[in-house]
Amino acid sequence: MAPPTTTPLLPADLLTCTHILSRAFAHTSPLIDALLPHHDTPAGHARAVASFTRSMRTDPGAHFLKAEDASTGAILGWAEWLVLDPGLPAEEEKKDDSYYESAEEREWAGVLWGPVKAARTGAVEAAGGRLLLLNLLCVDPACQRGGAGTALMRWGTRIADERGVEAILESTVAGRHLYEQNGFRVVEKMEWDVPEKFAGRATPELFFMRRPARQETV
Repeated sequence: MAPPTTTPLLPADLLTCTHILSRAFAHTSPLIDALLPHHDTPAGHARAVASFTRSMRTDPGAHFLKAEDASTGAILGWAEWLVLDPGLPAEEEKKDDSYYESAEEREWAGVLWGPVKAARTGAVEAAGGRLLLLNLLCVDPACQRGGAGTALMRWGTRIADERGVEAILESTVAGRHLYEQNGFRVVEKMEWDVPEKFAGRATPELFFMRRPARQETV
């Protein structure tokens, strides 16, 4: 079987990709559930598509990729890599009030996003603003272990090596092996300071990982 091919993801692919995201994460990721409310419903799909479309059109550093079956063209998985440069500042998307069910859900999303944003910001500042960041990667559960995840990772590591920069990401327990195979190492297990009002809610189990800068050799 031919390995998956990796090509730019098109706006027309985004609905299919949100379905893949929902199947891949189900409701096992508190962070995904908080940032993409009801991602397994038609309304949630529509919100996610609108959010990703906005990033695709307005963030010059955002690169959306899909891994396709070489024979059928079916999308097996997808990823968003951010190629960061001091001259290309990425603005964080501001969600309007209708995006979340309530002010409490918006606050909860902020609680979970805070440590992720802080870890990313620290790494970006330490690198002088130049690095690669894997914002999201998901593979359809029916297609896992078929090379899609590796193909999506190799796009980013190749660009990082061409630029001679570090790459960073946050990993779930399930994704850690794939990332380690591609040169990433755990820097820390992330922690969340949860306000008392949210004490009963599950928090993510994520690892902040880095891949050192290296120069591609020919």
